[in-house]
Amino acid sequence: MIRLALQKDVSQIYQLMKRVPGFWRDDWRDDVVERGIDVSDGLAFVWEEEKQIKGFVCAHDLGFRCYMSALVVSPDVQGRSIGTHLVRYVERELCARGCTVLIADVWNEAESYFFKELGWVRPTSVLMQQNLFGRDMDCDDK
Repeated sequence: MIRLALQKDVSQIYQLMKRVPGFWRDDWRDDVVERGIDVSDGLAFVWEEEKQIKGFVCAHDLGFRCYMSALVVSPDVQGRSIGTHLVRYVERELCARGCTVLIADVWNEAESYFFKELGWVRPTSVLMQQNLFGRDMDCDDK
């Protein structure tokens, strides 16, 4: 069952993210899930079975485009279309808000076997990344 993600779900969502090989990054902030849910404006959802969170999706309506910041499904239930249901659910929610473009950064492997099957295509723009730490930058300087 899909329902709105709540702050009380944060611990289970963290556990889920850490169970999926390669999903969790050690350089993420400790409050990444809490902040994601807070700033999602009602666009963070979980798939729950028997009071256990088996999937999580989080999106953000930025006005000019929307961004899906997380999609994760527990390894023990992958292949049961839970990821598809979560993606389609957030797509419908965004469409109801009048959004026309949804972007996401996805694992290279997931592009071919998951997202292309859902009709997603590569955008005309390229996602760029800047690692803020590890550079000669003082993050305290304003």
